[in-house]
Amino acid sequence: MNSLSKIVCVGWNYRPHITETDAILPKEPIIFIKPPSCIIHDGDNIVIPEGVTNVQHEVELALIVGKRCKDVPEQGALEYISHVAVFNDITARDMQTSARDIGNPWSLAKGMDTFGPISEYVAIDGIDLSALELTLDVNGERKQIGHTKDMIFTPEFLISYISRFMTLEPGDIIATGTPEGISEIVSGDVVCASIDGIGSVTNTVA
Repeated sequence: MNSLSKIVCVGWNYRPHITETDAILPKEPIIFIKPPSCIIHDGDNIVIPEGVTNVQHEVELALIVGKRCKDVPEQGALEYISHVAVFNDITARDMQTSARDIGNPWSLAKGMDTFGPISEYVAIDGIDLSALELTLDVNGERKQIGHTKDMIFTPEFLISYISRFMTLEPGDIIATGTPEGISEIVSGDVVCASIDGIGSVTNTVA
């Protein structure tokens, strides 16, 4: 695979998640960036920095860009995606909420080291992105369950929208948002994010 230059994430792309976080239904996608340094893989530990008091999980469908993508139309946008994966957008919710409440950016809350677990990549060929079930378990207990058909903004729309403003390079990741059910994770928890037909990524909180 190509090198990763950025992880482009989408906030509040499922209505129930908007409700549980007291957010406002977006008229356009809410876009933020996580750095490549946040990425970890199956079996790696999630490390919570000292002073962070409320870290939460977010299972998401990840799109892996296969070829350079700039200002592409919605129709045919998936031609620029080569693979998909399961992504867990780990978030320091205490820091995000505090920053959001005073109108500050919340990049730090999303971009800490180990805050981007991702599964093995699976070729997109033959996968219906509108018919995928996302789940997340903590210590074997189901916390999140959702379905990509409930996205507010479809993967095709997101690719087109994002590429209007920034060039997507081969290897870049688009994380398409999380369904409801986010909850706190603490040291010792085993977190397993899964998407039917794609795979899973399991990590322990150190």
